[in-house]
Amino acid sequence: MPPPSPPCVVHPFAPLRPLPASFPSLACDSATLVDTDVPASCFEPRAHWLSRASTSRTPPPVVARSSPSLVPDSLVEHLMRNKRDSAITTKYLAGTAITNAEAALHSFVTALVPAVMCGDYAWKGGHSVVELGMTPDRRRRRGRRVVLSTALHQDFEDHQVAEAFFAVERAPVVGQDLYANGTFRIPTVEEKEDEVQRAAYDLRLKQHAILHLVPSSGALPALSQLPHRPWTVDESMTLLERHITSSPAVPPSSAVRDRFLVLASGTVLSLEFLLAAYIASLSNELSALEALSPASQGGYAYTYSPPSIFARRLPAEMSTLLVLCALREVVLAAAPTTLVAATSTAPSSAGPPALPAMRLFALGTHLPALAALLPLARAVLPPHVLLLTRDELFPSQPPHGDGDRDRDRDGTLVLPPEAQGATLVLHNNSDAFGQNIESEAAGGSLDGVLGAWSDASRGLRRDRDDLLDFVA
Repeated sequence: MPPPSPPCVVHPFAPLRPLPASFPSLACDSATLVDTDVPASCFEPRAHWLSRASTSRTPPPVVARSSPSLVPDSLVEHLMRNKRDSAITTKYLAGTAITNAEAALHSFVTALVPAVMCGDYAWKGGHSVVELGMTPDRRRRRGRRVVLSTALHQDFEDHQVAEAFFAVERAPVVGQDLYANGTFRIPTVEEKEDEVQRAAYDLRLKQHAILHLVPSSGALPALSQLPHRPWTVDESMTLLERHITSSPAVPPSSAVRDRFLVLASGTVLSLEFLLAAYIASLSNELSALEALSPASQGGYAYTYSPPSIFARRLPAEMSTLLVLCALREVVLAAAPTTLVAATSTAPSSAGPPALPAMRLFALGTHLPALAALLPLARAVLPPHVLLLTRDELFPSQPPHGDGDRDRDRDGTLVLPPEAQGATLVLHNNSDAFGQNIESEAAGGSLDGVLGAWSDASRGLRRDRDDLLDFVA
């Protein structure tokens, strides 16, 4: 009998981490509607919640970061407090505070806000909402308690942010810690206006991320020194899908070591570096959700809507596949036997399941290429997690319709019996440069709907004294 294979090593950022016991719970029963103080006549609940007329209170967020060594305290506060009022389709602009590399690092800083929504997002030929009705006296709106997560999509809207951050360059880029020279200081707005200073600072942030996220070498090679031909997006997807289905116990990070991806623009990215960023971001968010919405309090229903605007340079199906690879890595780190039990006939020792608090995973499948990823999502999720499409979670026709009485509820949340009592987790994925959640119109995007119809913008106000009371 051959000796057993040595265990595969997951990425260092894949394991979930505990949060302080003093942190507030995020758990709520999202299926049960609550009364709000929003007047029935108010057509944008956000405006009321941000006004002095509101008599309710939104608690501060829990701010999770992948690691204090990756994102120091000063950067966390800078990213949370120094966004501009709005940043629709724009990146760094002269005279603003957040550079393109800082925005890339923001993907490792995620705020989770207990929020109330007065409507469920719906697509009606455009971004829209299904209102949740009024109180019995018809004077105030009703709402749904949720957790709004600000976990960012990697910003591939143009070449400036993620494409530049994960790119292989003409010269090698060697990882270096921010404190290698003894101190680290965020440049002032005026200093960042100097293109040379800003470029040097952004490179320093990229080097810092490489040191932490590319442990195999701690560096990116020069373009002329690549050990392998870069894969196209289609080749990358084919090979990653094959890896997920054929090697369930092998971490995806091991399959992309020293591998590279060439975009349609011709830019070559480090696939190892890119996947590591997805792993660190997802593990960070799930650490908070598992700790603060535990199974004993109902667990959570996780939704994922693939990028649209941020998918212009990297297709949404590739981004979603990288999320699934990151999920595979997190599950392997938590319970290595979870994913191989179904394919193995050998007895295995029972252990705690991975992601015990996740009750369901709902994937947005508005494109056929995204719907085609559902079998892969099933393959990487623990067996106890129910897999749905987002349309199944928010059905346009209630499963047991009753004529006109149900018509006003078309498209509202329908939690299956297996997830009753769970906390619904929604995502605002785009606010790296600007506080769009306070300013974006409801018709502009999914994020605009979530901002305009919830009190999350109040929980994330940049001037809150308690904004950073719960940073982990």
